[in-house]
Amino acid sequence: MPFRDVKNIDDETRRSMTQAFEAACDRLRLEPDDPERGELASAIIELVAAGERDPARLFALAIEAMDSEATDSGE
Repeated sequence: MPFRDVKNIDDETRRSMTQAFEAACDRLRLEPDDPERGELASAIIELVAAGERDPARLFALAIEAMDSEATDSGE
């Protein structure tokens, strides 16, 4: 689980983060060893730090962030 070491979040938030992460990995077809999983986890952590807690919003915004990053890098 990519969020076990994140400090200052409650169990419900951690579950929301994990739910969004797993759904986004499925949507993006990321394999367990794909380095983009780390980028996705970082995006979700940033969203939570900014106050987002809803798993559906975390999912949507994380997908958007990953799409934006791919566009910015020319992929």
